Amino acid sequence: MGELRLIAFTDFHGNAEAYENAKHVIHTGPWDCVAVAGDIVNHDGALAKRRLMALAGETVPLFFVPGNMDSRELSEWSGTGSVHSLHGRSAKVGNVFLVGLGGSPPGSFSTPFEVPEEAAARLLNQAIAGFDKRSRLVLVSHCPPKNTKLDLVPIGEHAGSMAVRGFVEKFKPALVISGHVHEAKGLDAMGETVLVNTGPAKDGNYVDITLEGKVSVRFENFLKPQLR
Repeated sequence: MGELRLIAFTDFHGNAEAYENAKHVIHTGPWDCVAVAGDIVNHDGALAKRRLMALAGETVPLFFVPGNMDSRELSEWSGTGSVHSLHGRSAKVGNVFLVGLGGSPPGSFSTPFEVPEEAAARLLNQAIAGFDKRSRLVLVSHCPPKNTKLDLVPIGEHAGSMAVRGFVEKFKPALVISGHVHEAKGLDAMGETVLVNTGPAKDGNYVDITLEGKVSVRFENFLKPQLR
């Protein structure tokens, strides 16, 4: 089973400096692919597309899902060149089968791209079609699974998705990459599935992930090089 090295970001929220730093890290690294788990540019779909294309360049494939703060138009864009949408879709990189889900469950703030749990479950089932069980399965979801360490907001409530949790329980992916809940950066697990909330890229956060046998995750920050 071959190794795959990927770099993952989420929650840029349009921060121009964060994009420039991320682009430098991507274009000087040993990555097989890039994952961006949503909240790319608040409300502005056209700018989000330009930012994603700049991040990917011409050589590193980039896979993204829109976040709840992204324009709904971004959820309808399949990508271009080396940029590929995973929202309700799948892709294969080496021996890894990637599936994705964007948005978040409806909440009290009426953000631009919310997806009811029933629709989220349908999108995930659509994305998993054609999965070859000999591959490693990786889910890129803006919203973490419900009732984990990674969806816990400061007031003590869980802001994750039951559809994502149900998908993890049923299909047992090797890895889930998510964001959405900025304060819940970190690692958790559901059985053998490694769960990662990368922390917001607008604050310099990203993760370096290697899939070879076990899943290896290293948290990094391009604003704090002394922590490397």
